[in-house]
Amino acid sequence: MRKMKKTALLYLLPLLSGLALIPAFPPLEQGWLAWFALMPLIYFCLRSGPRQSLCGAFLFGLPLHLYLNLYLSGVLFTYLPRGLAILAMILLIALLCFFSALFTVATGCARRLKSPLLLAAVIPALWVLVEYIRSLGFIGYNVGYLGYTQWRYPALLNFLAVSGYWGLSFIMVFFQSILLLVLEKRLRGKNLVAAAAIFLALFCGGIFLPGLAPVERAEAPLRTALIQGCGTPEEKLTSSGRKKILQRYLELTRAAVEKEPRVELILWPETVVNLKMKDGLPQQRREMTRLAEELGVSILYGAQLYAEEALYNSMILLSHEQEESQVYHKRRLVPFVEYFPLEELLNKMLHLDSDIILGGYTPGEEITLFNYRGLPLAGVICFESYFGDYTRLFARRGGQHLIVATNDAWFGKTIGLEQHAQVAALRAAEMGIGVTQVANSGISISFDFRGRELLRTGKDELGFYILPLDLARRATFYRRAGDFVPLLCLLLLAGCAVQAVPAIKIPLRLPEAYRRRKSR
Repeated sequence: MRKMKKTALLYLLPLLSGLALIPAFPPLEQGWLAWFALMPLIYFCLRSGPRQSLCGAFLFGLPLHLYLNLYLSGVLFTYLPRGLAILAMILLIALLCFFSALFTVATGCARRLKSPLLLAAVIPALWVLVEYIRSLGFIGYNVGYLGYTQWRYPALLNFLAVSGYWGLSFIMVFFQSILLLVLEKRLRGKNLVAAAAIFLALFCGGIFLPGLAPVERAEAPLRTALIQGCGTPEEKLTSSGRKKILQRYLELTRAAVEKEPRVELILWPETVVNLKMKDGLPQQRREMTRLAEELGVSILYGAQLYAEEALYNSMILLSHEQEESQVYHKRRLVPFVEYFPLEELLNKMLHLDSDIILGGYTPGEEITLFNYRGLPLAGVICFESYFGDYTRLFARRGGQHLIVATNDAWFGKTIGLEQHAQVAALRAAEMGIGVTQVANSGISISFDFRGRELLRTGKDELGFYILPLDLARRATFYRRAGDFVPLLCLLLLAGCAVQAVPAIKIPLRLPEAYRRRKSR
């Protein structure tokens, strides 16, 4: 009976970790909890076999991933058949729990390491590698990562300037593994001193080294206006509705310039208009062209761009000073929604009409910078901002500010809007340049090169927002080196695996005649 109670209590630990992490995310934003919440899970893994670890992964992941991704259910249940929507949610949560299982099972195997110092380093290395693998490939999905809970602490975001997101994730789990092993009295003496020294060196270096980089400041800020027109998904699906959306954005643009005549650049969100391409260039809306010329402003906006045999999700710079528009086509498409290898079959299976087409977008091929009066501006679209190793390429090309154009109206007023907006802080700290997100229905937000918040709008809030665009920037090591931390973690694990393999003893059997001669 005691053994059964002990086992039951043990299984409560991963569940406790999953529940403890929830308040670290929106709306409570108690990011400090993420520095302790994994300790029960790690303790469980170090005392469990593979089957127990697998079960613990689902106890940990089920409440956490369900909470973080429930905002998708509004889209799924609105636009898909009920049964298929339920299946899609189940598959998504199961997939995320599978990645949790990779960590728990691997950590359970790592408990065999004899060195507690090595064990303390292997646990965060496993966590980082699992998060990194989750970000790769066709189904790369970064929502709800542990380090995203730290977006409100600019001092901690300095880590990202050196190591990218992965260094922050590593140091958070490293701290918890050290603390747990100390409480278990595994880590003590010289090993404890060494672990503490390594942690302090990484922690202090990550916080203070980026501050040594010189900061380049612009002579004057670029005066912009962010337009939040709150076009609804229902409007987007009809021709008359799309006309209303465009008219709303034109009126808000005019109102913004009337209030602040010094505004130079207008920022609109993702897919405000539908356009066609001719001779490789978008055919601009006449109303937009006339307004830009009348007000003497340029408009950077998102559009669905139709070519002869392709559909692009694009950002376009319409300048009153240039005849030809500059275009960027989204490269990292959202799987199943924007890209699917068998999109015709998918849409037939779902019985979708021409107003809703899944998987039909074509990915862009180039990293494009917008040249605005000699100032290189970068732009990415929607969930591309979740991928640090991608956005840093724009900064490497010389982009001095990153604009994220998105339409999150599909998610209503859920925490999906906060999760997407806040990740811009991490991208800013990684690249060392300011990042501004302009969203159709909110949250529009802006951060400086350190990840400090400068502007934030509400959800479903119709209006315009005057923003002197922060152009200060600094060089970062991550911008040059990219995702080197996961590689270091992989090398660490490979070294441990080689060391853990016992020496293979091959018995040497001598010929019978030789053994007889030897015995004489």
